[in-house]
Amino acid sequence: MRKGISATLKNNQSSIRASEVISLLQKEYGPFVWKPRLDAVSELVYTVLSQHTSDINSERAFHKLLQTFGSLEAVATADVEQITSSISSGGLSRIKAPRIKKILNYIKKERGSLDIDFLKDFPLCKAKEWLKKLPGIGPKSAAVILCFSLGMPAMPVDTHIYRVSKRLGFIRLKTSVNDAHDILEKMVAPKKVFPFHLLLINHGRKICKAQKPQCNKCVLAHGCPSKRI
Repeated sequence: MRKGISATLKNNQSSIRASEVISLLQKEYGPFVWKPRLDAVSELVYTVLSQHTSDINSERAFHKLLQTFGSLEAVATADVEQITSSISSGGLSRIKAPRIKKILNYIKKERGSLDIDFLKDFPLCKAKEWLKKLPGIGPKSAAVILCFSLGMPAMPVDTHIYRVSKRLGFIRLKTSVNDAHDILEKMVAPKKVFPFHLLLINHGRKICKAQKPQCNKCVLAHGCPSKRI
């Protein structure tokens, strides 16, 4: 009889190593080479806009914000209601607008400008802690900013990575999402963190889906303690 994923999930250690996962998934989805997506402070604002909404909505809101104000420096001094109106397409604009303004003004006060590239010279843990002092920036948001804008070996954990990692036995069932960031980050060499992140996301979206995982098509099934049997 075939058992569902929920019935076969265990807290045992995976029989497949993270390095093997990277090797196998690269053959499926191709190699990922890091390049900066946005400058660090723009990535920070974009990350706030992306919270609890789709990529399409957050991208639209970010472009409208810059189109309206011309620069993030202008956003920092703008009226909150104007910011709210400009990012309305992204959802939760009345929460995100004052948050963005507060973040930008905090950085300007602390650093004298909106340049936060100095974080790349910090140890990873210190860079994370600095970002997490900002309103609305948790472990995932901090990791996204450091990884995608500064190329630091931070591991953002979204719902796909969290699910796949539990099924593979990389993290225990009761491990929190916040704790998962540090655990997964340490499983691979720093230069492998970025591809590890993107490969797990792709695998979660295409094969190891939440409701109907396609274990019969999974190249990791031989070492997965949660595969359907």
